[in-house]
Amino acid sequence: MALITAKEGELGDKAIIVGNIQRMKTVVQLLENPKLVSEFAGYTTYVGTYKGEKVSVVFHGIGIPSLTLVTHDLYNLGVRKIVRFGSATGLKDVKAGEVVVPIGYSYNIGGTFYQYLGEYFSYALTPDYELLNKVVENLKKKNLSVRVGIVYTSDALMTHSKEFLEKVSARNHIAIELEGAGLYFLGNLLNFKALSVHLIYRNGLTGDSLTQDKINEEEKIIAQAILESL
Repeated sequence: MALITAKEGELGDKAIIVGNIQRMKTVVQLLENPKLVSEFAGYTTYVGTYKGEKVSVVFHGIGIPSLTLVTHDLYNLGVRKIVRFGSATGLKDVKAGEVVVPIGYSYNIGGTFYQYLGEYFSYALTPDYELLNKVVENLKKKNLSVRVGIVYTSDALMTHSKEFLEKVSARNHIAIELEGAGLYFLGNLLNFKALSVHLIYRNGLTGDSLTQDKINEEEKIIAQAILESL
């Protein structure tokens, strides 16, 4: 059963996926002639153009199972370049307001991954290298502070105690979030170009955080950089 009810070819081959409705509105407002093409069970998909190129903007929900359902739907509909635009909690010395682009994710194998692979099998959770370079270049052109490094994907937000975050940080992760490993997993498994971009809302160790106004301002700039990279 598909969560995206659009027809094959209707979405084009490029998509930005988000897990936040307000962030989705921010991206959609940058498109020319955006059109709602799918709405089912709270999952919405818009299609428009940016500088003449067709781009889809899709809500992926929260958590790896939700993200992989939507992402696999996109792949089946012909999308071959997917950027996830999300938020994350900073670790180590990563400050609120910085942009983190994961060069890889760490994830405790199991759940969705086991269902896909049929066994416990270590898998590279890495992005498309060319897409990563292009996005990082465009983010820096907009005078954003960009950090590239490994990020930890955790399924259980309520377990993120200070002790847990300190342990993850000590193992050289620069941020923690909820879904990104699922995107890099499917990107490599199905062979499409995948990348995540995270705005750091707060640092989980220092408590440093952004105001909502600053979040809205930065997310618009980041969305423009992503669109220019697709």
